[in-house]
Amino acid sequence: MSAYLGPVRTAIITFPFLALVLALPFLVVVYRRYGAFSWWRAVVIYSFVFYLLSAYFLIILPLPSRAAVAQFTGPKYNLEPFMALRYFVHTTVFVPTNPHTWLAALKQSAFIQPFFNVILTIPFGFYLRYYFKRSVPQIILMSFGLSLFFELTQLSGLYGYYPRPYRLFDVDDLILNTTGGFLGGVFAPILMRALPSRDIIDAKSQARGARVTLARRFAAFIIDFFLFSGIIGVLIQILLHLLGLDQLPGFLGNYVLPLFFVFVLWPAFNQGQTLGKSLVRIKIVRTNGQPIGFWRLFLRESLLYGLALPSFMGLN
Repeated sequence: MSAYLGPVRTAIITFPFLALVLALPFLVVVYRRYGAFSWWRAVVIYSFVFYLLSAYFLIILPLPSRAAVAQFTGPKYNLEPFMALRYFVHTTVFVPTNPHTWLAALKQSAFIQPFFNVILTIPFGFYLRYYFKRSVPQIILMSFGLSLFFELTQLSGLYGYYPRPYRLFDVDDLILNTTGGFLGGVFAPILMRALPSRDIIDAKSQARGARVTLARRFAAFIIDFFLFSGIIGVLIQILLHLLGLDQLPGFLGNYVLPLFFVFVLWPAFNQGQTLGKSLVRIKIVRTNGQPIGFWRLFLRESLLYGLALPSFMGLN
């Protein structure tokens, strides 16, 4: 059992860092598609990523040393189907008419390994049916594809890191994993009755996306000011140095010129959208809904960022 729980513990430790890396791209994709952020959608997506991470760790961990793998002499693959079933039949202590053998049979590796190969992909089938709205035939094909990826990962010796496979490529694993995905897809509707449907999640997100919330404006500001302005600021400093204009006041190259490019010049030629605003699907327009011109943008941003300019100059 520890062979299965260990990778899950590793995933629990690793997942928060992975979630942090995925957070910003995920928010951008959600904003671009629906114009709003759904906490339930985030729970579903992050739990799906966590599941895939755990499943991947289960098929690669624990990692032996390369020297130890180089000494392996066992078979690299098994292409004969249903060997796991025959092995179970020949080695199990299970006797249907004797309840005393049932628990002991459940503890045998002949049962545990095939059982966990089925369990491994049941969540995959559920997610495909519930959130991604795939049909059962599609779930079967995608579950087979996931299982094939796992098996090829093992057959490749972790993509060539090891001199040979350290785990067996087994056709029975393909059969069992595909069966697990199939079961997850077939029984998903039972659990789906207690969960909000994908259509409801989308409808709520689209309704919220019709409103330009403070959160969307703040997200656009963060992208523009801290990310894009920073990059543009560095490029402008390099350009000024190449042009021999290093003697210009620091606040011009570090503050005024980057902000002018990001918040005035760019949106003036991009229908009132900065990079951040385009990512969260909002834009600056006139009160009558018409596109805002260059001089109106220039006046607007000068008033807005001119208030912050004196404090910036005082820090330099």
